[in-house]
Amino acid sequence: MYINWKKTLFVALNTALAGYLVLAVTSFNKPDKSSLTCNRVQITVADADSSGFLSALEVKKLLTDRHLYPKGKKLSLVDLRAIEDVLKENKFINTAECYKTEDGNVGITITQRLPVLRVKSDTGEDYYIDADANIIQGGNYVSDLIVATGNISTWYAQNYVAPVSEWLKKSELWDNQVEQINILPDKSIELVPRIGNHIVCLGRIPESNIKERRERNIQRFMEKKLGRLDKFYRYGLNQVGWNKYSYINLEFDNQVICRKSKTHWNGEPDPETATASATGKANQ
Repeated sequence: MYINWKKTLFVALNTALAGYLVLAVTSFNKPDKSSLTCNRVQITVADADSSGFLSALEVKKLLTDRHLYPKGKKLSLVDLRAIEDVLKENKFINTAECYKTEDGNVGITITQRLPVLRVKSDTGEDYYIDADANIIQGGNYVSDLIVATGNISTWYAQNYVAPVSEWLKKSELWDNQVEQINILPDKSIELVPRIGNHIVCLGRIPESNIKERRERNIQRFMEKKLGRLDKFYRYGLNQVGWNKYSYINLEFDNQVICRKSKTHWNGEPDPETATASATGKANQ
C-alpha cells in the first residue's frame, strides 16, 4: 500500500496550525485574570432580612478588620480559602462559600445559624439555641423570639425547651400567642401568652435518655396539652373573658383548673378556683 507522506505531512501541519491559531485567538480575547482587580464584592447572607444574627455589612466589617476584604485587590492575590476559614470561625455562621467571577468580581455566600430560642436561666446564663441545638453565646439578636426562663440547665434547654419552642413555632396560633416559656424547679412547663393576663401550666414532660423516645414524648405532650388549651380558649375564655383568670393549669388529665385574677375576686378573701371539663367549658 502506497502512502503519500508529503500529503499526509502537509495535512497534519495544517491541522496543527489551525489548532494553534484557534488557541491563540482564544487566549488573546480572554482577559488575563492575574491583572484583573476586584471591583465589586457581592455578599449574600441567607435569612438576613427575616431572622439571624448577621447582615452583609457586618460580614464586610469582619473581613475588613482581618484585612481580607477583596475589593480593590488583584484577583490573583485574593485568597478564597482564607476568607472562608475566617468566616467559618464566626459563631453565627454555619457555612461560607467564596468564589471569583470571570469579570473580576468576588462572590461570598453565607448561611447562618438560626436561633429558635433565647435562654435566660435562674443561674444568670444568657444564650441562644439554634435549630441544630447548638449553644450560641452573645450576639445582638433583635427579632421576635421566645424567651425561656427559670430552672434550666443547658442540657435541658437543648433537649426539651428548644424542641418545645420549635413545636410552638410550627403553629401559627401558638407562635403568635406564646412569648415566654418558664421552667419550674420540678421541670413543669409554664407558658406566658401575649394575649390574656394569665399563665398556663402544662405540667411536666415525661423524660427519656433515648432521643427518639424523647422526641415522641415531646410531640405527644404538646399536642395533648395545647389541644386542650385551644378548646378552653375557644369555649371558655371567649365566653367569660380573657382576663378573668390569672392561672390556667392543664397538668391533670381531663380537667382545666383555673384561678381567678384579683380583679374578679369580688371582695372574697381568696381567689376562686374554677374547674373546667375536658371540653374546656369552665364551671361558674
